[in-house]
Amino acid sequence: MSQLKSLAGQTAIYGVSSILGRILNYALVPLHTQVFERMELGQVAYLYTFVAFLLVTYTFGMETTLFRFSTKDPNKNYYNHAGTFVFILSALFTVGILLNNSTIAAWIGYPDLAYIIKWLGIILFIDAITAIPFAKLRLENKAKLFAVAKMLTITVNIGLQLLFLIVFPDILEGKYLASFEPLVTSIFSNQLGVGYIFLANLIANILLLGFLWKPISQFRFKYDSVIFRKMFTYASPIFITGIAGIALERIDNLMLLHWLPRGFYEDMTSTEALGVYSQTVKLSIFMLLAIQAFRYAGEPFFFSNAADRKSPELFAKVMHYFVLLSLVIFLAVSLNVDLIAQIFLRNPAYRVALYLVPILLFGKLLWGIYINLSIWFKLTDKTIYGTYFTLLGAFITIIGNWFLIPRIGYDGSAVAMLIGYSTMCVICYFYGKKYYPIPYRFTPLIIHIIIALALVFLAMQIKPDNLLIKHSINFGILGVYVSVLYLLEKKNLQRKSI
Repeated sequence: MSQLKSLAGQTAIYGVSSILGRILNYALVPLHTQVFERMELGQVAYLYTFVAFLLVTYTFGMETTLFRFSTKDPNKNYYNHAGTFVFILSALFTVGILLNNSTIAAWIGYPDLAYIIKWLGIILFIDAITAIPFAKLRLENKAKLFAVAKMLTITVNIGLQLLFLIVFPDILEGKYLASFEPLVTSIFSNQLGVGYIFLANLIANILLLGFLWKPISQFRFKYDSVIFRKMFTYASPIFITGIAGIALERIDNLMLLHWLPRGFYEDMTSTEALGVYSQTVKLSIFMLLAIQAFRYAGEPFFFSNAADRKSPELFAKVMHYFVLLSLVIFLAVSLNVDLIAQIFLRNPAYRVALYLVPILLFGKLLWGIYINLSIWFKLTDKTIYGTYFTLLGAFITIIGNWFLIPRIGYDGSAVAMLIGYSTMCVICYFYGKKYYPIPYRFTPLIIHIIIALALVFLAMQIKPDNLLIKHSINFGILGVYVSVLYLLEKKNLQRKSI
């Protein structure tokens, strides 16, 4: 029992720090959409898409590999081996980026942003070499230090962006603190634009080295060909799965920029369209936060209850209530997306694609369902199937984007994501029936899903001129749905307890 309590406590710390970190990062969305034009945020989304792919490459699955090997044989110092591998790989990539930053900037179509490419090379290097110390903290059950380091880095990043984008420009305009104007002028040129987002990230990452100095100072370069070969073999499928996972989440950004026909949108270039789409996607954060919280709490729960002979029925109940809760979030956000967008997307130019939010939310809901379904291959040690399913989902998403973007624009990216996640759910379910049958009750869940989708569609057709009436109707629909759902589930629970 004490072990489970310890696990639950650490899970809570990791979960809260991760979720809070996401919330704080998304708190920058109103700032960015108020300060920057669509073209600029399109550039940011494009560059950070490359960062996501490269970071998976830099770390090469060595965090998970460190966990696996260290728990099997604690006497060998796998921390040094994993750190050596990541350091060498990261150094090679970053040196290549630094030496060719101008060429890379020209190749991706942003020759004026060569300095940002250089910064990103350093950011990636620091992110990679600190990933292994972070993994070491988790391995040693130092959850609080892990959370503090993560939160401090995020806080510094946000604080610097507020200084660069709000405080310093206001001081230069004489709005307040006029006595600091000479000092601000000497350190702040107000000419970097979106470069300040990356500069804040770079400074925060450099400070992170100080936060993690103790585990970093314990690192020593070590090479053993036999150990390296074993770790590389184990990490390779994880790396492939990671790349496929990033493709599922981010490939639409790259493809939208390159596959959207010139002039498809009369008032937007492809980069501006990417800026709109990337910020619209961020409104799915509410579903993502729920899924993230579920993953942190759910995975330890599944493993700890796997030995119980009634665990399949228990896991089916978990799926049932996860979907119901997710549908409430889906309805709450979809019905009130106009109000939410006014808070997050401060510039009306970013609100032209709000009709995509229900599709994006439902796609993330399917991702949450897949996480539930995927427990079978984790419990049966058939994790290679996770690689297969993720690769398939990524392939379908890429094909979907390739086919749909030239025809329906960024709507195609949202639909392709939906098709990719749906395929993963279906194939994972049917394979799971073979290896680890779980009695999911999909009939009532499908009915609930159809009702929720119908209510959103109905609400989108009701367009009264009076905003108060419109929002009252939407809140009323949500209230009725939640009330009926509560009454139905209350009856079910009472019936089972009799």
